[in-house]
Amino acid sequence: MTDTAAAERMADRLLAVSWNNDLAFDAQRSRFRLTREFLRRTALWGQSLGVTARWPFFDLAEVLDPEVVVDPVLVEKLQLDPATAGTNPVPPGVAVNIVRWAALGDLPRQRFPELDDPYEPLIALFERGGAFTVGNGLIELGYGSFTIGDMAARAALEPAPIDEATLDALDEES
Repeated sequence: MTDTAAAERMADRLLAVSWNNDLAFDAQRSRFRLTREFLRRTALWGQSLGVTARWPFFDLAEVLDPEVVVDPVLVEKLQLDPATAGTNPVPPGVAVNIVRWAALGDLPRQRFPELDDPYEPLIALFERGGAFTVGNGLIELGYGSFTIGDMAARAALEPAPIDEATLDALDEES
């Protein structure tokens, strides 16, 4: 079963993200925290689902429920227009994976209640502005790089709080 409304809400949330390097500079510490937490969560999901290839940017929804379908019109909306690609930091493939995950509705929480949403840290990172690219084992955040590292080591990390108040406090420290 596909939760179309949740998929549409997530697509709208992702489409609302825009580049803002000034914001990203002011949010360096929180963006690093969010990257770390994204890697930790996707490592745990990958281990729980028995998927290690393509970590951390795999399509978790496809693994959890290959039957989940997202409206092709919605997927098309997530594709970057070359004329405006510089205003949206969300890579289309990652955006589609996130929207497909949202389309699962409550299924992930029902099957794995002990695991947190794998994509929420990444979405929050995008919403805090700035660049995001991946290459050579690094996630480049515009004002610094974060090593992706080893999946097992990331899964072994303690969870880090990513609520807005904590993230804002981190950024105020810098």
